[in-house]
Amino acid sequence: MENITAAQRNKMALKYGLLVSVIYILVSSVVNIFIANLIVFYVSKFIGYMLFFVIIGYFAASIRKANGGYIEFREVFGAIFIMILTASTISYLYNYIYILYIDTHYMEKLKSASIHYMEKMNMPESKLDETAQKFDEQIEEAKHFNLKRNILTLSGAYLLDSLFGLIVAAIVKKQKPIFDSN
Repeated sequence: MENITAAQRNKMALKYGLLVSVIYILVSSVVNIFIANLIVFYVSKFIGYMLFFVIIGYFAASIRKANGGYIEFREVFGAIFIMILTASTISYLYNYIYILYIDTHYMEKLKSASIHYMEKMNMPESKLDETAQKFDEQIEEAKHFNLKRNILTLSGAYLLDSLFGLIVAAIVKKQKPIFDSN
């Protein structure tokens, strides 16, 4: 097999990024059902996030295979980064729309579940009030579009996902041998 061009690799990465986005949206929609049970909710979110990176790893390995079974670290990370940019942007937009328009009581449900969990853990009343106040502030903030806050949040997601992308790239990369055995 021959090496694929950078354009072909980027096209595959974009396609896989869109597929990861669709999978993320489906998983995220199912996970949001468990918001009333905070432990199940966060465990499900964690499992979904790990699934996100397993799928990215699988797609990165597919790109390596299409490239003749070998790919340099920078090439595979570039492809992974395109997947991450695509998937993270679409996922962020979905979450934004979900919270603002689809489930307008999402934050109130999260607040209620958090307070309920804290009560079960016998947290002091002052801590419960403080948490409730923070949630109320976040709910009020979310009602107003803030470009700077949204860009910072999305940039943080890119950064965190890219760190995991570096790990996936280090695992998937495979250099061609210096001397061919033929």
